Order: sequence, then structure tokens, then C-alpha cells
Amino acid sequence: MQDLKAEKPTESPDRFDCVTRLMQRLREEGFTSDLTEEDFQMSGEVIFRRDEKIAFSSGETVFIFTRTPELNERILRQSSESVANTYRAKSAGQKMLSVLQSTTVYHCLVTTTEQPHNELLNQFITRSGGVTFIPVIMVPAINQVVYPNLEEKIGTIRPRIEYLQFLLSERREKVNMHSQTVQAFYVSMAVIALLLLAVGFSFVAG
Repeated sequence: MQDLKAEKPTESPDRFDCVTRLMQRLREEGFTSDLTEEDFQMSGEVIFRRDEKIAFSSGETVFIFTRTPELNERILRQSSESVANTYRAKSAGQKMLSVLQSTTVYHCLVTTTEQPHNELLNQFITRSGGVTFIPVIMVPAINQVVYPNLEEKIGTIRPRIEYLQFLLSERREKVNMHSQTVQAFYVSMAVIALLLLAVGFSFVAG
């Protein structure tokens, strides 16, 4: 029986693997980390973050790289719940503005094998308490990146995944991943204002 070998995907345009390439782009885009790529090789985890200002809410965009020798549904679910709880809004002010989802956390699970992955990641996306959590699988040995399925994701999730694809040079145009979130927020505020106006008018008319 012939062994099937994973081919290097077309989204790998240069000699660097997907993890190294993404870390370099993050630094170019203003993300900072206390650790280096070399530290990641030693410790198995590194975090990049950048402060964000969405409308009048402060947040951040976070990339967590975690090396994992094993990957299954249980690990994906546990990491989703754990990371989302860590970054969820805690103060009263943050909870009031949580509708803006001003914090985005990408959890890049870096596998150490050469086997391609095809896990369905949409079920592990979390939007709660002002944080949007998006899992990503990266296989540097074959330069594979597995995203949640864009065909099933609309609204505020799609631009966040497209922004990650831009960082990996899979999209040419830069993506504003918060634009639809802000638009949806102002539309909601306008609807609430109209409802309050209608209630007030009904009292006056009555």
C-alpha cells in the first residue's frame, strides 16, 4: 500500500514556515511579546498582544501560540473554555461595553507532527463577555493552517478570520476586523433610541 505524503499548501509563499511567518508579521503590525521565536522553541508557548480602541471601548488583540504534541476535540474544547474565561470582561464597565467584542483572542495550536489536520473549528469559536475566541491549527512541518470554515461564518467572525489570512499573506487587502462590530453597535443604539422616542411619544399623546 502506497503511503500518502502531505504536500506543501499553496498558501506558503516563501521559505519560512507558517508559525515563523505569522510571528514576524505580528511584530510588523505592532504586536509585542516579552518572548522571542527562540523562546517559543524552548517553552512551547508565546503570547503576542496589541491594544485596540473600538469606538469608545478599549480592548486588545491577542495571539497565543501553544505547542501541542496531541490534538483532539477534548483539547480544543478545554482550550476554548480556558482562554475565553481568562480574557472575559470582569469589571462593570467592561461588561457594559462587552457588546463591542473589543478583545479578540486567536489561539494558535501548533502541532509537532507532519500529519495534515482537518478538524472542524467553528464549534469552538466563543463570543462571550466582550471577547471573541478563535482557534487555529498550525502544522509548521508542512506549512498547513486550518481556520474555522468561512462559508458558515458571517458578521463579526468573518473579518477576524480574514485579518488572520491577511497576516499570512493569503489576502492582499488589509481587513478592518472591527468595522462590522461597530456598525452593528450603532445600529442597535439607533433602534433603542427610536424605541425610547416612540415610548415617550405615546406617553405625551396619551
